Amino acid sequence: ERMEAADVLGALHAGNATVPGGRDLEGRPLLVVPVPSETQFWNKDHLDTVLRYFIFIFSAETRRNGLTLVLDATRSAWRMARACIRQVEVTMGADAAAIFVLRPEAFWDKQRVDNCARTQKEGEPVYIPLCRLHKYIDMSQVPEDLGGTWPYNHNQWIQNRIHVEAFIKEAEGVVSDLEKLRQQLTRFHAGVRVSSVEEALSFNREMFDTTKDLTHKVLEAGLFPLFSASDTMCLLIPGKELLQQIVADEDHRQRKEVLTPQDVLDTKDRVKRLLEIIHGKEALTEEAWLDMEKSFVDAKEISSLEEGVTRVTNWILGPAEMMLNDQDVMSSPSMLSQDTYGQYAELLHKIDRLPHCDIALPEDLKSQRDFMDFVCRSFATRLERRRNVLITSLRFFRLVSEYFDQTNEVFESLLKCDDVEDLESADTMLVELQESHINIELLGREAMKEGEKLADILSMPVKDALGRDVEVNYESDIANVLELLDATTARKNIFCDSVELHKLTLAQVSHIQAYERDAAQAVQWLDDLFQVMLKSHVHVGCNVYEIQSQKEEHQSFQETAKGTYEYGHQLLSAALALRQSCKLPTDGNSELSQNLWHSWKRLQMVGQEQMTRLRVSAVFHRSVEEVLRVLNL
Repeated sequence: ERMEAADVLGALHAGNATVPGGRDLEGRPLLVVPVPSETQFWNKDHLDTVLRYFIFIFSAETRRNGLTLVLDATRSAWRMARACIRQVEVTMGADAAAIFVLRPEAFWDKQRVDNCARTQKEGEPVYIPLCRLHKYIDMSQVPEDLGGTWPYNHNQWIQNRIHVEAFIKEAEGVVSDLEKLRQQLTRFHAGVRVSSVEEALSFNREMFDTTKDLTHKVLEAGLFPLFSASDTMCLLIPGKELLQQIVADEDHRQRKEVLTPQDVLDTKDRVKRLLEIIHGKEALTEEAWLDMEKSFVDAKEISSLEEGVTRVTNWILGPAEMMLNDQDVMSSPSMLSQDTYGQYAELLHKIDRLPHCDIALPEDLKSQRDFMDFVCRSFATRLERRRNVLITSLRFFRLVSEYFDQTNEVFESLLKCDDVEDLESADTMLVELQESHINIELLGREAMKEGEKLADILSMPVKDALGRDVEVNYESDIANVLELLDATTARKNIFCDSVELHKLTLAQVSHIQAYERDAAQAVQWLDDLFQVMLKSHVHVGCNVYEIQSQKEEHQSFQETAKGTYEYGHQLLSAALALRQSCKLPTDGNSELSQNLWHSWKRLQMVGQEQMTRLRVSAVFHRSVEEVLRVLNL
């Protein structure tokens, strides 16, 4: 039960008991209870109140070690002393380690001898005369009114206790205010709204400043009274210097070989603990304030992120969707969302880094972040689809345009080269046409591929940023693409037929050139054979055997000439047929045929003449030999 000197001031001033500050030989603090005489007024309730107050001001450790009570009954009757002793025993209980009763000189009257002569039991009062008190308590610890040398001023002690308890009460009030403020501040945890934290800051700022000022006042300017060792003066010590002054006061007493009163030591410990509590509460309050300020900063950051998420989401679902819906699919892409997607990426980065910055991620912000991510990704998917449509469309139209341009160029070149009488350039034209045909075929396949891809993309369903189907009619665009594909296919068929026909013509012209070139070579060979015959085959042998050999050689020569003629004749016939097929002039072919015929006939006539000579010579020589044989017989 908490008791204060101000509450029991009347009982304290009555002087029913005192705490002078001395100790017994075992170091236990003394409590002096003067027993009043029969003529004096005595109130046992006052004595009970004062003793309970004295018990309160001592620490639990001191009470466990026990208190020593000295009852001054030297001027009182036994009846009054006995009542006082009983009240002390009831009030003190186990806290009273020893009770010394200072008996009067007439205490050993006959009617008291039996009671005092019995054996002393533990815990019972010890009845001694004042002259024997020094056996239990050093007289330097005994107050002056009991014959000792310990200075004590009861009124000053009361004033000191009032000042002490006022300081303690104020300090405990500071502790309570600090705790209330801390609890008030800790209510605002992470994740609260900015408005809530702003209200908390505005509401608690004044309370925080007031409590800080009060704490500073208690720690810096609070006064705490102590007894002086030399006399009964009261020392008023600033709160922050309290413990240092108590230590200095203890040193002062030790130098004078005077022990510091136990109630002062216990009060020192109590104040020390109280100051430690104040400092601890102050630190906790500071920490709670910093946490709330951090909560405010975090809440502002979270609020800013929420505003950014809302702004990006609303822009995607509003203006961005409208801009994308209003643009024609075949129009050029515009820079719709570079800034917004930059903000989106920045918001994602900041939100994902909140846990790493020791900021709790609110569930609603997490949900908004996920929704923004879904909306932005859906919108990006639609933009990517639109981008693919535009790129594919651009590539398709470019390929179709290039295909028609290149086919037109080839057609124009075919028209320009319709006169193929220039047989020397036929091979070169055929190679160039084949290369152009291959390149245009590849270009056509690419165009068809891109067209089919574009038609497929346009046929796919379109979804908005929320994943809902968008009613977009691309039938006319798809029909346009299919018409271009059909036109490209028709152009491809016509082009291929024309090119193949022209390639065939050029191939035939190339064959004509080769055939007639080889036929001209055959004419040259016949002319060469004619010259060889004139030089080497005009001699006739001298006998049958030599002539027979010449005949065989001449027949072989004629067969070679005949084969050459037939080879040239066949080439010219094939070339004539190709010329007629290509509707080319046959004059050159006819002229070459005549040259071949003339060369052959000339060679044939000379060869027949030589064969005739050889035959005649052979007959002549056989006849001569027959005549000679007959003559010889």
